[in-house]
Amino acid sequence: MNNFSISSLKQLPIVMTSMSRWDGDFSSASWSLAKTFSRDQVVLYVDYPFTLLDYFRERKKKAIRLRKPALLWGKNNLKPLPEYGTYLYAVTPPLMLPINWLPEGMIYGFLARWNDRRLAKSIKKGLKRLKLEDFIFFNSFNPLYLSQLPKNFKPRVIVYQSRDNIRALEPYLRKHGAGNEIKAIRNADISLATSRQLQEDLQILSKKNVAYFPNAADFNLFKSAYETKLSLPDDLQNIPSPIIGYTGNICHRQDYDLIAYICASNPEISLVLVGPRNHQGHTHIDLDKIPNLYFTGPKGIEQLPQYLAHFDLLILPFLCNEVTRSIYPLKINEYLASGKPIVATPFSEDIRSFYPLIRLENDPESFALAIKQELESDNPDKAEKRYVEASKNTWEGRVALFWKLLDQTFSL
Repeated sequence: MNNFSISSLKQLPIVMTSMSRWDGDFSSASWSLAKTFSRDQVVLYVDYPFTLLDYFRERKKKAIRLRKPALLWGKNNLKPLPEYGTYLYAVTPPLMLPINWLPEGMIYGFLARWNDRRLAKSIKKGLKRLKLEDFIFFNSFNPLYLSQLPKNFKPRVIVYQSRDNIRALEPYLRKHGAGNEIKAIRNADISLATSRQLQEDLQILSKKNVAYFPNAADFNLFKSAYETKLSLPDDLQNIPSPIIGYTGNICHRQDYDLIAYICASNPEISLVLVGPRNHQGHTHIDLDKIPNLYFTGPKGIEQLPQYLAHFDLLILPFLCNEVTRSIYPLKINEYLASGKPIVATPFSEDIRSFYPLIRLENDPESFALAIKQELESDNPDKAEKRYVEASKNTWEGRVALFWKLLDQTFSL
């Protein structure tokens, strides 16, 4: 490892890869981190690559149509995003080969290296357009690409961040991602994990030090739900109060039996889920037939405070299993910034650390009862304590922590 000063590293551009895109359907920790870094230094945020199969399946979608020149011909692959960050750029890689279906072996390895070279070339092209050469490579949880860097792709510093227990996720990511993540950690100068459990697991598997680097919130954005009188969103106009809310991806993490029980045992409340619906195959319940359960569809992160401001209570109804025990949920600090009462299942060590500011209940009966009790007992003093806690967990603070951890790493 080379010996560099942190002040010199702060002058370098950061190339950040992840499994989300800058214009995705829900808030992303990597995107939030990229926006924060970009206030002081150049950040190239690399879109999660589309494959040839993705292109043919989704070619009529807006996201594909906007990126078509870059995807097909490598044209206009660098997009300035001044509305999100002073020095922020999005990189659109060309189409990749869809190889995840292949078994581990020579063919997969050869094609994976081809994809990686193609992706690295696209990144270097973006850097060249900005007349930049040296850079920090920050892989924010994208184990399917660039876990081992091509020979001509030589960042000054390599960072790997893990945000989920890949070994407990769906087979698509687990198949090659689990092994690639360990390779990425071993090849990195510094590795980060967003939860205590994940940190412990990855240190055992990789036999390398992994630093704790928890998620945060865009406090300056979400505090408006507490400080400001925001207008009622149009799609909440006809929903009766009290409104219980959830924001985020509606997917394999949620306990749908618990959600159905909450609605059935509290018929006087309205439960509103804000986010993309990806629950197909994860529940047998016909959620659309529950009369007091409502879906708004995905919303941009900038819209979320408007919803939080008009929810009476917020929930995190996650399953307690191998997937969720390694999660520090991005939304917990967004919720806290609104000052609203919160009821969650005790799914991870990280979420349990927020007790007693939030209510933790495991079984459906206790969870449903806690909603009633928290609605009745809420007061301005409790709201302010939640708000103050969120103010301690900001992306600005996490960026400061990152440089501190990097300084410690290079001082060893």
